[in-house]
Amino acid sequence: MNRRRFLAIIMSVFMILSLLPVTVFAETTAAVLDGQLKIQGTAVAGTTLKADMQGIKNEGITEDSVSYQWFRKTSDDEKKEQQGEKPELKSLSKEKTYTITKDDIDSKIVLTITGLEDKGFSGSLTAVTATVTETADPKAAETEQNTEASTEEQNQDTSTAEDASSEETQEIPEAANDNEAGSESVDGIPAATNDAESSEQENENSEEELEQNEYQEELQPADETGSTEKNEQDSEEAGSTSVEGIPEAKEDGTYNNTEDNTETESPSDTDEASYQAEAEVGDGSSDVLAFGTVVSGQEDEQAQYVTIKNTGTETLNFIDISPEHFAVQDITEPLEAGQSVQVWIAPRVGTEPGSYEDTITYKTEEGATASFKAQMTVESEDTPEPTEVPQDTPTPEPTETPQDTPTPEPTETPQDTPTSEPTQVPAVSKVNADTGAADFGSVVEGYTEAPQAQTITLTNEGNADAVLSDIYSDQGEIKYFDAALSAQEISANGGTATFTVRPKNGLSAGTYTEAFTINDTTSGQGIVITATVTVNTASHSLGISTDTLDFASAKKGYSGVSAQQITVTNNGNVAETLVQPSAKYFTITAATGLTIQPGESAVFTVAPKDGLDVNSYQENITIASAATETVCKASFQVLKGTVSLTKIQNPSEISGIANGTAKDAQKLKLPSTVVIETTGGKAKAKVAWDVKNCSYNAADTAAQSFTVKGAVTLPDGVDNNNNIDLLAYVKVNVEAYTPKTVSADDNKITGIEVNGVYTTQSKISFTAVGAGMDNNSPKKGDIRYVPLNWTVINTNAWDKAPYTACFGLSKSGDYTLKVVFQQQQYNGKNWKNTDSQDTKQVAFSISEAKVTAPGTNLTPSANQKKSVKTNDPTDIIPFVVILIIAAGAVYGVIYYQKKNK
Repeated sequence: MNRRRFLAIIMSVFMILSLLPVTVFAETTAAVLDGQLKIQGTAVAGTTLKADMQGIKNEGITEDSVSYQWFRKTSDDEKKEQQGEKPELKSLSKEKTYTITKDDIDSKIVLTITGLEDKGFSGSLTAVTATVTETADPKAAETEQNTEASTEEQNQDTSTAEDASSEETQEIPEAANDNEAGSESVDGIPAATNDAESSEQENENSEEELEQNEYQEELQPADETGSTEKNEQDSEEAGSTSVEGIPEAKEDGTYNNTEDNTETESPSDTDEASYQAEAEVGDGSSDVLAFGTVVSGQEDEQAQYVTIKNTGTETLNFIDISPEHFAVQDITEPLEAGQSVQVWIAPRVGTEPGSYEDTITYKTEEGATASFKAQMTVESEDTPEPTEVPQDTPTPEPTETPQDTPTPEPTETPQDTPTSEPTQVPAVSKVNADTGAADFGSVVEGYTEAPQAQTITLTNEGNADAVLSDIYSDQGEIKYFDAALSAQEISANGGTATFTVRPKNGLSAGTYTEAFTINDTTSGQGIVITATVTVNTASHSLGISTDTLDFASAKKGYSGVSAQQITVTNNGNVAETLVQPSAKYFTITAATGLTIQPGESAVFTVAPKDGLDVNSYQENITIASAATETVCKASFQVLKGTVSLTKIQNPSEISGIANGTAKDAQKLKLPSTVVIETTGGKAKAKVAWDVKNCSYNAADTAAQSFTVKGAVTLPDGVDNNNNIDLLAYVKVNVEAYTPKTVSADDNKITGIEVNGVYTTQSKISFTAVGAGMDNNSPKKGDIRYVPLNWTVINTNAWDKAPYTACFGLSKSGDYTLKVVFQQQQYNGKNWKNTDSQDTKQVAFSISEAKVTAPGTNLTPSANQKKSVKTNDPTDIIPFVVILIIAAGAVYGVIYYQKKNK
């Protein structure tokens, strides 16, 4: 082969190989976002919004294919737009979701998504919510939101068309000032002349033009001055006539597009709102839905469809209905003006055999109705024979009747029943907690074991699986409690997961409240659970049932003096271990264990020791633990021999008894013995007081004075030879009740740090504690304070306990939390408000939260100089090598030829 030809072939092969990258690595153009973006969620403070991308037409697009930007659009921004100025919207977040705050009330939330070029997408779409309100009106909000979202898209799509339209308008010939202007025509429409009579005559001679004018008058309502005056005026000034929306010409030949013309052409400005709906059965030729013959037990196989259309100008919200003999599909979503929805109708299962004709009416909250009739004949399963009888009869008519009956429709209906109607209802997860608070009560500082963990059940009541986020704390990181989720995915329709929370060990004295937030990333819903625990300073206190044990007197040589008991109660908040008490003249026996928990008691039995000589004995019995103690005084007298009773001394008057003291001898501090006088001296005798029959009323809050009678028992060795009445009397004074008063200084706010610094992502929780709120047994005149309301930006009221709240702020700055406490007084039956209030406040500040990596705006810069990625994984290096070899081969051939020459 010729050397030159061989080289040419080699060069061609290399050149072809070198061109392969042109086709393989051709620049891939990113797909421009197309379709409609919506915002999922209600425009109400506290709601979490997210992008609804179902209306976007691009294939393969996901939530990670775009970047997100949330803005706040105020009424001032809207005014600027109306005046042609560019508003400066407040940037709120670059996360996938946004939780509406109270700062957003009376504003609108704008979401813009921008395609990521490294994901193969470009361009932007925008959606706008309804005006944010404090109270929910989901139907109105959704209608306004969808309307504004579609308006945004239409504005973007039609911007080019408007530019083109404006150019075409400029090409319209200028109208002259005189009769010459009236002789010209625009787009084939005869021009108006200056002669009004000639114009009227032409209108009268042309029936078609008259009908057309009447039709246009119906479309364009006359203004307040009347359409006749307008037409006459337009006829006199032919040069200013506007033809089918073309702006009217001025004398200088320009066109004037006034606000009056715009208002006249916009029906929405003049038409009144109407609420109308209609039902269309089949092809619309009949308003009767005929099911024919229905066999009992097969009712659910006979479904047919009816179209419900909104023929009014406003959105309709339908009410659930339930006809007697037919099962119907409810319309659960708002139906916008001009839209229609197809619903199924089926015979109700279990309907008794017979003929039925029901009028089925779909009603709306706005008062609109759409009605149609449904007919059927129900037959029992045991009577299929009537369908065979017409076939056996020779008369042809019965055989034609089945052919004419539209019974094939039921067989076609199952094919047409796409059962997709239920799937048209968007799948939404809805996670609820069985309680929103975990209260661990109180523990004592220094505790070694935290209170038992509490479990809260999260149930998904929606029809879509829920994916839960990590647990977020209003303290930034989980601080005072240990919290965990059993699972982060909850299946639809009743699936559950558990949230477990428990206080941490080692907390110092104080009240701790922490709010935990778990986000359902599927629906954007946030679940907030608050945990509270109070850590008290250790308190040691022992109470004793009586501080005096009087064993009266006994004759020398006594034995078996009756024992008495002492009950010691732990009034502190920590466990106490008592030391076994001992005494010189008395025997003390522990009847129970010596370790007692807070609120528990220990019982001791005390009796004089046997064999004591003649004397009077008194001794302090000390009952103690390592941290505290209590004392009881015991007394006993031993008599020398037999003596005679001469007198019984009545005890001294008892005063200072607190109001409400129980009707009990020991509680009223009545002595257990009385002093008696004998021929041998003074001694003591036991007395039993008849408290039950005295006049004392423990429930009376007034001061009381009364006398208690007691029966005296003489000790062994004392004779009553003088027949003295063995009775004793004691007078007791009970004080009037002193109402419990509290100080407003004791009102406090816990859970929020004074001058604390939080971020725009923090959820701040707090608890308001009113002085005297722990008064669980109030009496007439008692005073207390209860939290009434709290304010940061807006004022929020409480109507009952618990007096806790949780909030977040999206704008940095200095804030003050104010809580108003209402004073109340107990009237003997109920707490009543007084005229006094107290306000406590806590200052804090909010700083801008740092945007983490997931929230970083990944949108490429418009003026970037980097090449656009095409997501093609093919390695380009081999092709570059081939291109270099091909270039070298070409150079070699050229050099060789030149050398030979």
